[in-house]
Amino acid sequence: MALRSRLADAVSSRALLPAWFVTVLGAAPPARATDHWLETATRVLLYRLTYDITDQVVALGPEPCDADRHRRSWYEGLRKDLRRW
Repeated sequence: MALRSRLADAVSSRALLPAWFVTVLGAAPPARATDHWLETATRVLLYRLTYDITDQVVALGPEPCDADRHRRSWYEGLRKDLRRW
């Protein structure tokens, strides 16, 4: 919840967002489905924090190996959700 609040604050204050973020989600939420956009953005941030993704361009970093089923599933779900934006 704290991560979501910080993201909402950054967006509402028109803070400069990282290139990887803007590339996949845009600079601001859309007029419609704003909550879904914010939820997706929060999940991407959480994924990056969890797996220590530091790539400045690619939002989800390298594709995980098949052996890590949980990470692979999370990665695929995020990729699917990011296609909407």
